[in-house]
Amino acid sequence: MKLIYIIFLLPIFLLTGCALMSDSGSSYGEDEIVEQVNGDNSTDGYNEVSNGPEDSVSSDASHDFEAGPEHEYEPEPEIELTPETTSETEPSPEPEVKSAPDPRPSFGFIDAHADTISRALLRDPGERGLYRNSTLDVDFARLAEFDAPVQVFALWLSDRYVSTGFARTNYMIDFFESEVEKHSDFIEIALDLDDIQRIAGEGKISAVLSIEGGEALMGRLDYLDHFYDRGVRMFAPVWNRENELGYGQATGSSHGLKTFGFQVIERMDELGMILDVSHLNEQGFWDAHNTSKRPYIASHSNSYTVMPHARNLTDEQILAVVDSGGLIGFNMFPAIIAPGNRVTLDDVINHFRRFFRIGAGKHIGLGCDFDGIPTMPVGINDVSSLHMFHDLLSDTFGEKRAFDVMEGNFYDFLVRYFEG
Repeated sequence: MKLIYIIFLLPIFLLTGCALMSDSGSSYGEDEIVEQVNGDNSTDGYNEVSNGPEDSVSSDASHDFEAGPEHEYEPEPEIELTPETTSETEPSPEPEVKSAPDPRPSFGFIDAHADTISRALLRDPGERGLYRNSTLDVDFARLAEFDAPVQVFALWLSDRYVSTGFARTNYMIDFFESEVEKHSDFIEIALDLDDIQRIAGEGKISAVLSIEGGEALMGRLDYLDHFYDRGVRMFAPVWNRENELGYGQATGSSHGLKTFGFQVIERMDELGMILDVSHLNEQGFWDAHNTSKRPYIASHSNSYTVMPHARNLTDEQILAVVDSGGLIGFNMFPAIIAPGNRVTLDDVINHFRRFFRIGAGKHIGLGCDFDGIPTMPVGINDVSSLHMFHDLLSDTFGEKRAFDVMEGNFYDFLVRYFEG
């Protein structure tokens, strides 16, 4: 009778044991993230979408939102440039910037912002792979078309995950590390300049991790150290929303950084993390500028003079970035490039003319925002289009300027400030 009883209970014990074993994996597994709402409000995962006038308050949907018709758009006068010309007519003098010593690696491009990780995780589990994925703007296979590119991959939280931001951000890092490990012949995560130089020397892709929005910290300064230890090397205090650190530009707030925001930037300086000021409202920008003792970047922002939009930088802000020794990444989101439904590459070029004119030519690079924007300028389809974009810059401004924008300026910045 006892034998029959044991035989009857044995399958139950086995099933229970298997269930317990299946729950003993990563501390940051997706199942441990409490979902606060049914469905995701992130408009198919894009965190830059057109969402009304620039004084509207953005919800989860908008990473950027379209300037309203009340803005009058007066493009800068055309300046004729030949391919041999590397400066505008009477441009503002640019501060002396020490270039990296030659020989330098050949990258193809360095880009300061892509939302590929967040977007991939919205796919069904079988469609999340990052090696070859036609549903994304960026994948490893297309990056490998270039020499040895450097791509900054952002970790962004939709409203759905704000309350579990620490766990969700760790889960995103787990996912990305797994994808990189599967394809380590093509890509590695870079933690410092030595890594980038070594990886480029092997002809592989360098991936740099960035956090976009301080919700991942959940108000705890020690979580910043945690993410640094996990390989995050760039950090943006806010996205469009208000959080514990400050106010995104979409809030319409005139307040600056909060106490925790100042503390985070001071700790970033100590760690050697790169501060990203894109998405900060204007007062928050100036607070960050005056607080950080290190050069910083605006990873994906354009010229407000050319396109008056809250996501863009005024000339004064651009020159503040220049004065810090920092870098601005150009954003391919049409709503912050030009008004209207059909934004062209001529509109894109207008922004670069402005950057060059005011003396920021050695401080402008790429921050295309691939996989974070729902549309792109006519002629830009995905990361592969950067081959063509290099040629456009070269034909318009000369090869030296094209090289600087595509990779040279960002590499010079990394040589000086990318610490491990």
